[in-house]
Amino acid sequence: MSFASPIPEIKLHSTAIGAVRVRTVSPVREAWAEVDQHDLRFWDGLLLETNSWIYQYPFWNEPLRAMGLTPRYLAWGEPGQPLAYVCILTLGFSPAKIGLVFRGPTRLHAGAQIPRSAMAELLDWGRKQGYMFIRFTHSDPEALSNIAANGDARDIDVFPYFQDYPIQSPDYVVVQHDSEEETLAGFDREVRRKLRRAAEVGYEFRAEDSPEALEKVWPLYQECSHRKGFRLERPLAVYLELLRQARPHDCARVYSVLLDGKVVGNSVVVRDGNSAHCLLAAFTEEHRQSAAFLHWKSMRDMFRLGARNYNMGPGPGSLARFKQQFAAQQMAYPGPLTMVLNKRLFQLWWKALYPVAKRLRPVLVGAFSRLCL
Repeated sequence: MSFASPIPEIKLHSTAIGAVRVRTVSPVREAWAEVDQHDLRFWDGLLLETNSWIYQYPFWNEPLRAMGLTPRYLAWGEPGQPLAYVCILTLGFSPAKIGLVFRGPTRLHAGAQIPRSAMAELLDWGRKQGYMFIRFTHSDPEALSNIAANGDARDIDVFPYFQDYPIQSPDYVVVQHDSEEETLAGFDREVRRKLRRAAEVGYEFRAEDSPEALEKVWPLYQECSHRKGFRLERPLAVYLELLRQARPHDCARVYSVLLDGKVVGNSVVVRDGNSAHCLLAAFTEEHRQSAAFLHWKSMRDMFRLGARNYNMGPGPGSLARFKQQFAAQQMAYPGPLTMVLNKRLFQLWWKALYPVAKRLRPVLVGAFSRLCL
């Protein structure tokens, strides 16, 4: 069986991570093989039972097709028992494809390690598929070292677009507890004051999971981005598709703060198996103080859905002080790792094309952000 051949027919089987429908890997030996598109919903369910980052889920990656990225999903392991999984977002054409792996590959069984030989096979698959290089990010330095040991590794980011790791600050993560009182005790007294004030003002909280809920409040994000000078990283259509694909798994919410029936603040939060991630947040100018109330209600709702951690994201500039009031835990991650798979084409990219791409990045990102509005 070749690396590029489809994985055999779906089989229903039970593993340590629950009964799910998945496609088996090679019937001959352990190898990386592609997951069938028809099975992506089942893989979302499988990943929810693991420690996989949200950036590896099909419901997160499939909407990115609208931005010119093509997800490739691969599994590794014995027949009927996949042990590892990875999503490679792909740009370009063979023999100069660019691969982007965000916080992966991922283990499918707690405590199991992905063998170094499996990483060598993954890179071999990439060469045969015509990748020039694959850029990896991961939260575990050891995982990156395991990948780097298998070839031409560069501790640099050679593609200045689509970056998922915090650039200007670490992530601010709230570790929640079963009781609200114990969780609140970890907050700065200023947060608790703001929550008392929110109760006095009479703010209401609403949780929805439909794409239409976000579409209705999108003008608030447009107004807020203009006023505060931040970029909307993706078009509305991408967020709407994300909500559609996450909905069957109860993994996404559109949260709102209302006063007298009017939405004055909104956020979009998605979750993986362990953590909730705040993707977007916007408030009217006169009710920006409702932010503490919205985050508090959102994190507790996500806790009830199974997400013990609430990732508020990075906190550059003035956001740092606000997020520090919630999160004592600041998560910094290793830098990106680039694995070179075609040295001749990579040298052309690095010497001639990368300097241009880096120089044009602010212009292109700014233009794209305006399109998102």
